[in-house]
Amino acid sequence: MLDFTVVAAVVIAFFGFAIFQTGIANLLVAWFGFVGLGYYNAYVRHDRRLVDAATGGGRPVDHRATLRPAWR
Repeated sequence: MLDFTVVAAVVIAFFGFAIFQTGIANLLVAWFGFVGLGYYNAYVRHDRRLVDAATGGGRPVDHRATLRPAWR
């Protein structure tokens, strides 16, 4: 539910902004939204210590195992 809320907020902000602004401003808002969601996924949803520990063996990481408790 938290993920849906964050993505919905970014989409609503983008469309709300896109109604009143045109051109490069839309591109910037979309880019910052994309970067923000990437940061959210990498550093908020997943525990970086678990990701780093899982990548030490050279095996693919099961990202479900690296989720923080609120997203499990």
